[in-house]
Amino acid sequence: MRRHLLMIAALAMVVPSLPAQRGATVAEQYLLQATNQHRSEHHLPALAWDAALARAARAHAQVIATHPGPAEHQYPGERDLKARTFNAGAHFTTVSENVAGHATAPAQFDQAWMRSPVHRGNILDPNLTAIGIAVVERGGYLFAVEDFSRSVRSFSGSSAVEQQAEQSLREHGLRIAPGETENARAICRQPTSTAGHPQLIMQWDGADVTQLPAAVLQSLPGVRRHSVAVGACPSTHPQPGFTTYHIAVLMF
Repeated sequence: MRRHLLMIAALAMVVPSLPAQRGATVAEQYLLQATNQHRSEHHLPALAWDAALARAARAHAQVIATHPGPAEHQYPGERDLKARTFNAGAHFTTVSENVAGHATAPAQFDQAWMRSPVHRGNILDPNLTAIGIAVVERGGYLFAVEDFSRSVRSFSGSSAVEQQAEQSLREHGLRIAPGETENARAICRQPTSTAGHPQLIMQWDGADVTQLPAAVLQSLPGVRRHSVAVGACPSTHPQPGFTTYHIAVLMF
């Protein structure tokens, strides 16, 4: 989706007093503050600075600066947005991007993006939570990239995922069954297993283990008198570039 205003382009896939971000240039901090000012004016929460998104944005901005013509989201030999941001270390359920080139001041990027419905939509998307920005200079012109995401927490290993899921279940009034984690893990890995002979098995794939699926929440009133065990394993429906987990909850 290309807009020729200031040679800008936007891509989406599924408060002026903010502190300076470490490593960000003055131009990048200006765009961060401008973006969050626009969101504040529309009663939207500020986007958090994401260093991984910023790394991906900088690498792509440097590529844009070496190519003539309108800024693009992908050039020959370059990975797409999802792969670029994930490989830079970002973890997300949604990612989108604004790019632009051949400006002489960062304010021109902000003004042009806000005049373009697609770019403005990324800036004011209520589902996004994080941003990384890069502005590079070449030949007397500036080139900019804003990478946005709905970020999720990354866990190191299944046990950390299980602990977070257990916390979420406790917050909804459930008790954790001692000594049943291995049974839950076995069923997570082999959905047809009946390890531990639970009365009920609930399984799902998700990115944010702090949020229980609607179907699980609806079943809670009937299971609160029971205890549960949680097992985590790799997602059964992985999406390259997106962070997802598979969770099995057993009720006893």
